Amino acid sequence: METLREEEVIRLGEVRMKKMEERLTPFMEQAARDAARSAMQRLRLDMMAHISRHEETIKRLAKAALAENHIPR
Repeated sequence: METLREEEVIRLGEVRMKKMEERLTPFMEQAARDAARSAMQRLRLDMMAHISRHEETIKRLAKAALAENHIPR
């Protein structure tokens, strides 16, 4: 009788855990999607800032080259 109750308690616990897992899985999946989206957005902004710094350097070098070409020798 005691063993039967323990087995029933274990079975009910497993059923309850399974239900909780089923309810939480969509939330965890959404959280993972949101985190990935946020990380990609941060990466995109970092890359744009990096490219922008290079574009500014290229513009400065181009202006310096033009100025250098205008200096009489």
